[in-house]
Amino acid sequence: MENKDITPQNLFINREISWLEFNKRVLYQALDESTPLLERLGFLSIYGSNLDEFFMVRIGSLSDQMVAIPNKIDDKTGQNAQEQINAVWKWLISHEKEVEKTIKKVLSRLSQIGITILQMDSLQKVDELLTRDYFNKELKPLLSAQIIDPHHPFPFLKNKQSYVMAKLEDRNKKIRYGIVHTENLPEFVNYSINQKERVVITCDLITHHLASIFKKYTIKEAITLRVTRNADIEIAAEMMDDHEDFLNIMEKVLRKRKRLGIVRVQLSNSVSGEFSDYLKKVLNLQKDVIIVNNYPLDLDFGFGLKRTFKDKHPEAIYPAVSPVNSIDFANQSGLDYLKNNDLLLHYPYQSSQPFIQLIYEAANNPHVVSIKITLYRLSSPSRIANALAYAAEKGKQVIAVMELRARFDEQSNIDYSKLLEDAGCTIHYGLTNYKIHSKVCLITMREKNEIKYFTYVGTGNFNESTQEQYTDLAYLTSDTMVGEDANLLFDALSVNELVEGNDTLWIAPLSFRSEMIKEIDQEIEYHKANGNGNIEFKLNSMNDVLVMNKLIEASQQGVKVFLLIRGICCLLPGVKGQTDNIVVKSIVGRHLEHSRIFKFGDGGRARIFIGSGDFLNRNTQRRVEAFIQIKQPDLKIRVNHILSVEKDEKSIGWIMQSDGSYVNQNDATMKHSQDLLRKYFSIEEVQPVEGEEVKESLWQRLKKRLFA
Repeated sequence: MENKDITPQNLFINREISWLEFNKRVLYQALDESTPLLERLGFLSIYGSNLDEFFMVRIGSLSDQMVAIPNKIDDKTGQNAQEQINAVWKWLISHEKEVEKTIKKVLSRLSQIGITILQMDSLQKVDELLTRDYFNKELKPLLSAQIIDPHHPFPFLKNKQSYVMAKLEDRNKKIRYGIVHTENLPEFVNYSINQKERVVITCDLITHHLASIFKKYTIKEAITLRVTRNADIEIAAEMMDDHEDFLNIMEKVLRKRKRLGIVRVQLSNSVSGEFSDYLKKVLNLQKDVIIVNNYPLDLDFGFGLKRTFKDKHPEAIYPAVSPVNSIDFANQSGLDYLKNNDLLLHYPYQSSQPFIQLIYEAANNPHVVSIKITLYRLSSPSRIANALAYAAEKGKQVIAVMELRARFDEQSNIDYSKLLEDAGCTIHYGLTNYKIHSKVCLITMREKNEIKYFTYVGTGNFNESTQEQYTDLAYLTSDTMVGEDANLLFDALSVNELVEGNDTLWIAPLSFRSEMIKEIDQEIEYHKANGNGNIEFKLNSMNDVLVMNKLIEASQQGVKVFLLIRGICCLLPGVKGQTDNIVVKSIVGRHLEHSRIFKFGDGGRARIFIGSGDFLNRNTQRRVEAFIQIKQPDLKIRVNHILSVEKDEKSIGWIMQSDGSYVNQNDATMKHSQDLLRKYFSIEEVQPVEGEEVKESLWQRLKKRLFA
């Protein structure tokens, strides 16, 4: 059901700018005094890696669009690709001083625990001697340097790799350029003096000693240089016809990605016009994509510092917490439990162990016929992949729908496909034109001539690593109708088809958005008749215009709309007469907020759904997503509690303003919702499953057999 009234564009903001605002919230987490000091370095690294991926994917995609379909217009702002890229660069440049100030402030705070990041132009004598000795004995023998001339052309620069470059003058006053490669070198050097730690960024140390590398030249200018390359590669539909060939195609694509065009060049300091023009020429830059960052170019060094010093400074990291085991399927039958109860798991506060135990129990149960699962991202090693391999070797039919196009996990998924197939699993590679992003597992049992289903529908990946870092929900049920509908999903995927729609599951792209619109309409009608209309969503991101228009309509009719959106939100709240009744809150913290919850109504009439997708165009239109309604009363209460705690005005978060900016809602009297929810979902932890080491040996054996 489409809204025919086109909303004015001043109610929307560009998704790229919205994302940049989100990443700024991540950066500001590094300034939070309640965050342990070394963890603040982690937030600096997350900010940097997020920005890297943003340029590789989003700016890469817009750059391609600018060439292929330059007149394509963004449906929210009316901007074409070039205008969106220009807006991104304008935003970045205007915020660069703020970013620099934040990063330097955090790094300076390291002195509180005895760690100093040395500046090479202001070294004390002892540090000058020690760093020079290290450079000459340990670093210089590993360096590879070259002069760029007609006999030695400019080298290929790897994506996200730092290099040291110099503008040189020879004895004849002729200008040359030199480059020093830093591949496989440590990001930084550290040593102790009187129990005080000193840290030197490796590229800074190399720059300081360039004269000893280019001995026959005068150093006129020197920089650290880092490029970011386009990583947005689309797979043509005709390439998807043959699954075996598709594996080979994906491997070729991954090799090709490494050499795509440059979308950003970072410099450690400003250079002359001559030097800048030279870089534009040799790097074949069609546009000015150079930015000066007066701080370490690769902010991943923050994670490196944390790893290096966390054992010496345990007080400067988050206190260790372990997910609790909410139910122990080692001491009771998980299948029997689910016959009478639904189960809700809330990661990372609760362990994924019950689900893994369930897979092993199914593998050993003579009545279980098959296990079917959709896989998007797996950890390494993966206990879930190990359990599936174990089930296949026990004679169960194991069907894994593996999405090979999960960005930056393509090679991992290719490897897992081979490994699982080698173990006896049947592997399907999904659909030609749609990524399979759903998180569904179906266990089928034939018992006393009766078919029983056990279905898992989740908001996050089957990945134990992220299940300890991301907030996600997993719902397990033996509801027969749910199982039948899940089976229809797997049947469709196996023959390269989409599910038209069914009774218990919403499946994108054909039914998710339309069902959501129906629910919003129902709440609008309820409000007209009774008042107290209520909509609450918890999402990662939102930019779907149809959904946003419908939420505007709900707001105009007086329905209260509360949106917990961690990242991109292209809908502006609080605009008079339009979105007065919409509140948008973003939560950033120790864990990445990843669960997707959809609530319509309140009290006893509330209808609550969870699922794998957001309200991004890609989720509503270009991906296979799965959603389920939570019906068991006690589990509805738990999900509602999550929303209540995160909505609470006394809970820390960022509130979006009507101009698209955010205000930090945080003072000494407030609590973080993640701390409150950890307490709420915590119960006594149980011991790991007996015999886990035996199952792990299967993993090692399979890996050795396949990749020897």
